[in-house]
Amino acid sequence: ASSERRRSVVGASSERRRGARTLAARRRDRSTRPNAGEKDLMTGRSVINFGRIVAKRVKNNLFGGKNVNTGNMISEDGGNKTRRRWKPNAQRKRLYSEALDELVRVNVTTYALRWIDKAGGLDAYLLNTTPQKLMSYKALELRKRVLDAKGIKESEWKRPPGGLGGIRPPRSQREADAAAAAAADANA
Repeated sequence: ASSERRRSVVGASSERRRGARTLAARRRDRSTRPNAGEKDLMTGRSVINFGRIVAKRVKNNLFGGKNVNTGNMISEDGGNKTRRRWKPNAQRKRLYSEALDELVRVNVTTYALRWIDKAGGLDAYLLNTTPQKLMSYKALELRKRVLDAKGIKESEWKRPPGGLGGIRPPRSQREADAAAAAAADANA
């Protein structure tokens, strides 16, 4: 009788383990699959799939794709490991939007500030960066406001072929542009 009880207990624990794994797998699937038409219970906004798990504070600010990282803090003496988190370097800033003609108050990382400078301003950054790279409801909301201010429908907007405004295009494209400019000057 005791061996039967042991087998049933062992069987129960393995079933529980299997059930926990499937629950974790279901949670993982739920966090990465697109949820068309679903509404967030807290904000009431439609859920957008950013392609991976994203922290809540990242979704509500301009973090330029940066997320909260986790890892171990390892002691020098014994090599003991303690779990820790690395948070993005977020700053509260007011950024000027030319299309809106106003200062927009936003939490932004220093990484995203560098990209905004490279792109040639907040508007260029928002318009030329894909939503998957923006990973932010706030950025998508600002992008929509900028497009509305410029009178462009989102379905009609296409990113320029050279990429972001302040970033140099590939050498072949630069050479072709220089040759075209030289030909135009020669004709004029």
